Amino acid sequence: MKIRRDLARSVRRVPVGAFAIAAAVTVCVAAPASADVFSDIRYTDLVARLGAAVPTGAGVGVMQIEAPESGSNYAPDQTLPEFAGKTFTLQSGSFASSWHASEVGRALYGSGSSVAPGVPSIFVWNANGWLGSAYLRVGSSGTTAPVTPPAGVRVMNHSWIGSFGNTTFDNDGLRRLDYVAVRDNMFVTTGVNNGAGNTPYALMSYGYNALAVGLDTGAHAASPAPSGIDGQGRRKPDIVAPGSFTSFSTPVVGAVAALLWDTADSDPAVSSNTNAFKALTLKSVIMAGARHPAGWTNGTPTSGANRGFTGTPLDATLGVGIVNVDRAHMIFTAGERDGLSSPSSTVFSPARGWDWIAAPASGGTTYHSFRVNQAVDEVSVVAAWNRSVPLGFTAGTVMDVDLKLKKWVNGSAVEITGDAGASVFGGGNCVSASTIDNAEHLYLTNLSAGDYLLEITRKAGTQTTMPVVVSWYMPVTQRAADLNGDGTVGAADLALLLGQWGLSGSGDLNADGVVGAPDLALLLGDWG
Repeated sequence: MKIRRDLARSVRRVPVGAFAIAAAVTVCVAAPASADVFSDIRYTDLVARLGAAVPTGAGVGVMQIEAPESGSNYAPDQTLPEFAGKTFTLQSGSFASSWHASEVGRALYGSGSSVAPGVPSIFVWNANGWLGSAYLRVGSSGTTAPVTPPAGVRVMNHSWIGSFGNTTFDNDGLRRLDYVAVRDNMFVTTGVNNGAGNTPYALMSYGYNALAVGLDTGAHAASPAPSGIDGQGRRKPDIVAPGSFTSFSTPVVGAVAALLWDTADSDPAVSSNTNAFKALTLKSVIMAGARHPAGWTNGTPTSGANRGFTGTPLDATLGVGIVNVDRAHMIFTAGERDGLSSPSSTVFSPARGWDWIAAPASGGTTYHSFRVNQAVDEVSVVAAWNRSVPLGFTAGTVMDVDLKLKKWVNGSAVEITGDAGASVFGGGNCVSASTIDNAEHLYLTNLSAGDYLLEITRKAGTQTTMPVVVSWYMPVTQRAADLNGDGTVGAADLALLLGQWGLSGSGDLNADGVVGAPDLALLLGDWG
């Protein structure tokens, strides 16, 4: 078996049991997380918006799995000031500290370098033992399940890469990881190899139920799942983040998850909803909130009959884009909005939110309608679901789910694919229809004002039914009749309109130059 920390330039082999571990030794020193990292992932915006109420990851335990350094060292340096007050439990025995583990820890839970400085408890494993009898139990009997996690652990971080050199064992490891993510409701982050064009490693980035993380610069291995690995052709990474190496971008995303777990615990907007306490919800929310940098593309045709259609939801290098903790928090705290079993042109979901679809029927569709009062520069929608891996680990099943956005026109939902859609949205995709992924993504730019219908369709099939979480983000637009901008059309708006009667002004809703009866009718039509 070969395991590496993904940041190193040199490798030396150390025998462990029947395998050899490639333990990388680096000569470079990473700088502490800078204000630029916090700015890049929009944590500074979150702090500006929430102030002292910003979540910290308090009460959220994390698992940190590390490749050994200098032979067998795998644990963070517990004496660092950034780790003061935290409790470390070394699951693979006591060894000297690892520089790499310390740097990963700073990004994941450090008091000055992480967006989750309040994380109190850290459980650390040597990746060798974790893969084997100490946790995942790769290669053991199919009836032997992985170990259950310590109490309170909700985030698992893998800033290492590796392979058994055997697809049978690699697939066993990936299936077991997917099993653990569902069984234990665990949010899992996995790093990809560094270096654009470098060889990717199967472990652990090719799992379905984790978030594989790359660098926002694109300087990482970005290759579809290869032949022999479950889900051949799926694009990785899923998301990117800032960092000097993927070892340090991966825990940035893990820390965002810890912050959202804390939000579920403490924010009244979501704390009463059991679906907010699901790792899959966090995964969908984080993906939908990602920032799409210049050049991001999922290969959607820009003209012709297939304009707006893609079968590859993610950018081949950047995944869904750069993690954005402020948007993720806005989506999450907007709360769950139940979709409808039939389309409605009069019932609308808000501009941000998410929906836990517990048991999507084979061949069934869930619907959400949205009202966009003014043109918006972007719309992001993500549907995510888990692969089902039963005990036995011989295979897993994955549902096929599609996303589609239509426009309401005179009470009918109209397709906006093809060149005709150019008058509706400037770019991106209104259909996401991968046959191999367990996430679909719509990203539209310059969407015109109007009413829209989102369809979340599970294609007919015999796969094990699993929940789907759809999350969405778009700028909030004000209804023209909401004259005072308080988000509701009501008595205050009526008073403003009547005060302008016979004159011009904001109450001229039909833009005929004078406030009158037609404008009053429009306002009353939007009442409430």
